[in-house]
Amino acid sequence: MKVYILITILGLIVSCSHRPIPVAKSYPVTGQQKMQAAHHWDVLATDVANRLKKTMELTFPNADTLPSVFVKISDAQEEIPFGKAFYNLLNTKLVQQSLVVLTNDSGFDSDTLVVNYDMQVIHHKDRRLTYPPPGIYTTLAGGVWMIANAIDNWKYPGLAIFPFTLAADTDALLDYYLPGETNTEVIITTSVTMGQQYVFGDSRMYYINTGDYDHYENIAKTYQVVN
Repeated sequence: MKVYILITILGLIVSCSHRPIPVAKSYPVTGQQKMQAAHHWDVLATDVANRLKKTMELTFPNADTLPSVFVKISDAQEEIPFGKAFYNLLNTKLVQQSLVVLTNDSGFDSDTLVVNYDMQVIHHKDRRLTYPPPGIYTTLAGGVWMIANAIDNWKYPGLAIFPFTLAADTDALLDYYLPGETNTEVIITTSVTMGQQYVFGDSRMYYINTGDYDHYENIAKTYQVVN
C-alpha cells in the first residue's frame, strides 16, 4: 500500500512540474486613466506643452530664442472630434508657454519644430475583465449561514443585513473613484521633429468608453462601385 501511495505522490509531482504550454501569469497591479470628457483632452494638451517646453530648454540651452513651433494637422484629423480639439488646445497651451507658434508652414525654416500627433484606437474582442474576487464564494456562504442563524437565534434578525449593505456601499465607493476598465483603448502619440531629427516624443494610453471610439477614429467608409 505504501508503494502505491508513493507512486501516486510522485505522479502528482511530475504532472505539476510539466505542462505543454507556459502558465499564464498576471502583471503587477498598475493604473491607467480613462478619458471621458473634453477636460481630459485639455489636461493632456497642457502636460504635452509643458514637457515640450522643458525639452526645448534642455535641447537648446544656449539659444537666445527658442525655435518656433508648428502644429501639423491633417484633413482626416480635422474631421475627428479629438483631432480638431487637440490641435486647438495644444496651440493654445504652447502659446501660453511663451513659445513662438506658427499658423502655417509658410514661415518654415530648418530650425522650425514640427509637431505631429496620432491616435490609434484598439478594440479588444476577447479580454477577460471580470473575475470574481478571491474569497467571494466563502463570503456568500458565510452570509447565508449568518442570515439563517440570525433568523433562528437572534433577537433582532434584521441586523444581519447591515454587513451586506456596508459591502455594497464599499463597492459603490470604489466605482466612484475607479471608473472601470473597458474593452476599448486609445494610444495618443505626439512627436516633434526638426528636419530629420526627433526632438521630442510622448505616447499615452487611455481607456475610453466603447461608444466614444469615434472621437478618436474616422469611421467614414468609402465604397467603390465596379461594373
